Amino acid sequence: MMLSLVVHIRSLQWVVPAAIMMGSAPCFFSLWSAWRVISAILPRRVYIKGDDLLFSVYMRLVLFFFHTYARVKIQVYGDIDVLYSKKENAVYISNHQCTVDWVIAVMLASQQGSLGSIRFVLKDGLRFFPLYGFYFKQHSCIFVKRSGKFKPENAQRDIAKLKTNQLPTWLVIFPEGTRFKPDLQENKEKIDMFAIEQGVSKFDHVLIPRLKALQLSLQEIGDYVDAVYDVTIAYSNTQDVETGTRTSAPGMPEFLQKSSPEVHIHFKKFLVSDVPKEESKLKEWLFERFMQKDLLLSHFYSKNPDEHGKFPGNSQVLQIGKRSTLPALIFFGSCLAGVLATSEGRSLYWKVALFGTVGGCVWMSLTS
Repeated sequence: MMLSLVVHIRSLQWVVPAAIMMGSAPCFFSLWSAWRVISAILPRRVYIKGDDLLFSVYMRLVLFFFHTYARVKIQVYGDIDVLYSKKENAVYISNHQCTVDWVIAVMLASQQGSLGSIRFVLKDGLRFFPLYGFYFKQHSCIFVKRSGKFKPENAQRDIAKLKTNQLPTWLVIFPEGTRFKPDLQENKEKIDMFAIEQGVSKFDHVLIPRLKALQLSLQEIGDYVDAVYDVTIAYSNTQDVETGTRTSAPGMPEFLQKSSPEVHIHFKKFLVSDVPKEESKLKEWLFERFMQKDLLLSHFYSKNPDEHGKFPGNSQVLQIGKRSTLPALIFFGSCLAGVLATSEGRSLYWKVALFGTVGGCVWMSLTS
């Protein structure tokens, strides 16, 4: 009985935050819709500023739970000063191992005051995610299909709009295209086969990067962004104590249950002028970046106690104060509580959730 109680209480560590974040979606969607209508007669730059502001507030709600509530310690290595310098437009590339990876991008963007500027490159199936899929499209996120179904002309058009509409941009790309799972044999076989074909050392901790999203981004907005941010992420408690083998990174529920009390991030900035544009050279550059990521992660998962659990070099703890996240919780919490407090509010809430989801999915189907 006591064990069941402990398990139940532990599950609440992620259920309650998830309920608040997901439950606030209809409120967020209503606020955004109202702003979209109000700003229709105003210059587009006014709508963009309002949309970015609203998005940044919601991202602060996310940060409250994934940083403040989870009590996670974020160690940043590399070009740390870049995060505290002037705001700039950038293409952000990172290794991908779990659903928390996009939150890491949000954490880093918060340091530069660029929360509203985040635009994700997302897998196509997410466009039908209730409310969020439709909104992300309106926020100029890019949806892409995998492998043979990929339509470069669609991605090219959407990426070009970032420059055309003069949108402040952190374009977040995960070049691997899917999550690295250390226990998935299929991943290992693909990596080994690629290494044999290319005559190079095999990767142990990352997948083979795909070029197209980065290539199209630099092709369309290479003269609009200032830099390419190369980010490598490692989560604590992702190594079997007895065998030393790497285990899977935490998903969102596990992370909110404090399964990884530390996250280590290596951050490196490349001026966009230093990144090659020609396809073969860019492919070599991207492959080199992932070779370096693999080396960094090999250091992190080393059995050598002097290397294990950290990246080489000095680090700095990333600070996200409660003053920047708690107001977002209070704002959306108050909106949610106020709406659900009355029968009229509850009726409106469910109508927004239902019709917003159906309408958004229909719109996304017609415009994909």
